[in-house]
Amino acid sequence: MAGQTLAGAEALDLTDAAPEELAYHLGAVKRSLYSLLQLIAPVGGGDGR
Repeated sequence: MAGQTLAGAEALDLTDAAPEELAYHLGAVKRSLYSLLQLIAPVGGGDGR
């Protein structure tokens, strides 16, 4: 799902985008990157081992 959201954000034409569209798509990119980072390095309250 993150890939679909990111693809939609990448397809946005910034020259014609309204501020609301920019905010939505930037939020989508943020959520996608956060999901990706969680897959790579899960955040947890472990004991550091």
